[in-house]
Amino acid sequence: MPYVSRKQCVSGVHQLLGSTLRDARRERQGRIVGIDQTREHPVIDVIWQGQPRAERIIITCDQLRDLVRASLARDAAQTQKTSSTETVVEQDSEKAPVLLAEQRRA
Repeated sequence: MPYVSRKQCVSGVHQLLGSTLRDARRERQGRIVGIDQTREHPVIDVIWQGQPRAERIIITCDQLRDLVRASLARDAAQTQKTSSTETVVEQDSEKAPVLLAEQRRA
């Protein structure tokens, strides 16, 4: 069984897997491929564009929490932005099965 310290773990970190991370100081971006909270400080594994291997980056719990919040906020904004489009698609998809059913009867 893996060791889990008494510190509080950040919840929702699975949201970050596969997310794009930008490093403004070095003008690069990469994809988050791993998160480790079993250490004293959280570690994220990022594959930066143009690099073959992941880089392990030690961050604080507060930074990890901020990343999760930013990811959730981005997802919520995208959902809200596409909700009007999805409503139209859902209305069309509700009509489509009726048309298919009528074609089968004929």
